[in-house]
Amino acid sequence: MHVPRIVMIVANDITNDTRVLKEAVALGKAGYQVTLLGVSASGRLAIDTIESGVVMIRVPGHFVLRDERNRRHRLRRGRRLFDIRPEGVEAARVASRLADLKAERGRAAARRRAGQIGRAAQLTGVVSRSFRHRRLRLSQAAVSVRTWFGETEARLATNFWQWWDTWLPRRSGLVKWRSVIPEANDYEAIFADLIDQLRPDALHAHDMHVIGVGSRAAGRADLRGRSLKVVYDAHEYVPGLSQYGGRTPRMIAAWAQHEAEYIRTVDRVVTVSPAIARTLHTRHKLDREPTVVINSPELCERDNGITDIRAAIGLADDVPLLVYSGGVTRARGVETAMEALPLLPGVHLAVVCVPHARTRPVDELRALGKSLQIEDRVHYLDPVAPNDVIHFLGTADIGLIPILRYPSHEMALPNKVFEYTFAGLPVVTSDMPTLEEFVGKTGIGEVFQAENPDSLAEAVKTVLKDPEQYRERAADPGLRAEMSWETQAGHLRDLYAELVGAPPAPEDVVPRLVLGPNGSKAAKAWLQDIDGAEILRRPLTLPDLDRVTHVLMEDWQSVLGSEDLIADLPLLTAARIKHAVVVYGRVDRQEVRRRMRAYTGTVFVTDPVIADAVEGTIWLPPADEGAKVLRDFLTE
Repeated sequence: MHVPRIVMIVANDITNDTRVLKEAVALGKAGYQVTLLGVSASGRLAIDTIESGVVMIRVPGHFVLRDERNRRHRLRRGRRLFDIRPEGVEAARVASRLADLKAERGRAAARRRAGQIGRAAQLTGVVSRSFRHRRLRLSQAAVSVRTWFGETEARLATNFWQWWDTWLPRRSGLVKWRSVIPEANDYEAIFADLIDQLRPDALHAHDMHVIGVGSRAAGRADLRGRSLKVVYDAHEYVPGLSQYGGRTPRMIAAWAQHEAEYIRTVDRVVTVSPAIARTLHTRHKLDREPTVVINSPELCERDNGITDIRAAIGLADDVPLLVYSGGVTRARGVETAMEALPLLPGVHLAVVCVPHARTRPVDELRALGKSLQIEDRVHYLDPVAPNDVIHFLGTADIGLIPILRYPSHEMALPNKVFEYTFAGLPVVTSDMPTLEEFVGKTGIGEVFQAENPDSLAEAVKTVLKDPEQYRERAADPGLRAEMSWETQAGHLRDLYAELVGAPPAPEDVVPRLVLGPNGSKAAKAWLQDIDGAEILRRPLTLPDLDRVTHVLMEDWQSVLGSEDLIADLPLLTAARIKHAVVVYGRVDRQEVRRRMRAYTGTVFVTDPVIADAVEGTIWLPPADEGAKVLRDFLTE
């Protein structure tokens, strides 16, 4: 039976994207074949198999269009009408020419004294040299004028481009996303071929960067007579994204335009909060409201033996401790919490900094803490593994969400509100409508006015007066079950069961082995008593992969027609085809060892001497005994 194949794509290295990883594992647990495609941070191809058999492939990314845009920007900013030559160049040129004139004058005087030239010729030479001397002096003066013009032009150009580069990013009108964010099309070049080779039944496009890649992949599948369902996962409300660093209004408008162009071409939309779901439904006139899959932790807590946050900073149990856990940018509002600390004597603040505590925004927080004279009460920590967050945070007193007012924040239910709740912490959050509604409905904390340190301090004092009432509400089994990842994953599985059908039970999948590409006499003897096994007569094609579960490659040769079998591995791994190599005869042991360093699958050898000599190889005996070894390979 066919197992539905799902490919997820995301415009990052995947490793730290907890939502992407959790969704992939949830579908893998349900029995789907899930392959994650991301962009390699190292620039090298990386293939890993993670929990529930999910295959994670990170491919090298070459951002040709983005780099060309940046090159054109640099070229425009460097163009000048007046060339400013390096200081001293023109002076050296004139000095060398004047030296020539001086030497020429000396030679003319010597020739006159020797009677080699007449008076008239001497006067003619004097006049000529005088004009050339005057011209050189004028050119020397012109250098100063040209330099002044060049410096003035450079200053005006610099001022103009500084103004332009400040003014333009703030403009969100008249945006053409293809010129503003050409990297959106670079992702097409990075992912398209591999998506087509994997032939998925469904493509899950995470975030706005790759929605166009997903839409175009479905169009190509239509041309080939195949059906490819596309799910767009809107991690945030794109038009209302917070602004910081390179995320300018113009950039945000371009990504919003890119999303709007493709969102009505996908089959389903998934997002992170009910408010965003309602807004996307209305804004884009979708035929149905997006499915909400909240970024929440798993209900079952995992204690991996790590320390807790108090122990990490060396703080006594009776000292009040606030914690902020998440990204540190201006939009996250951690500065408001810092400014509230002088109003909260004796209260400490721990900032768990994502991605780490050695970034410029964290350095700016340190400087702010010093100016407020609270540096001894603020602690900066690197993050722990996603599965350890709840246990790590559990000994704090209050979890903070001081985010600033942006439309995306107003509709968000960030992961940290659930992490705090599952850790048993009362929550103090800024007055973003969705968060305010959630906190008011559940009674797990208090709300303060965004960017108001006095209001935040009052909310903290209210909670610290009676924290147990908030903890009891956070511990409510019904609330925890409703908000848990287990429940949210169920919403995702229901969507895919409707979209591509439920996967078959594992026992319904029949093993099918192919051996090739040559098909030796020994191979025929092995396979004659193995049900569903066959000799490969031609290279496997992409449609063939749907009916194959195991591949045995002969003498390091590709079964897909590649020059090197290593090139086959991403496709075979993503198709969940278990692969092995059989090496015939007594061969060079060093060559086998060298190839095994590049190939990570099973290596069978037909010569017992080689099996004894090369660690990691398995002897494949002839005839029936060899067939038994291969049947074990099929059932592993």
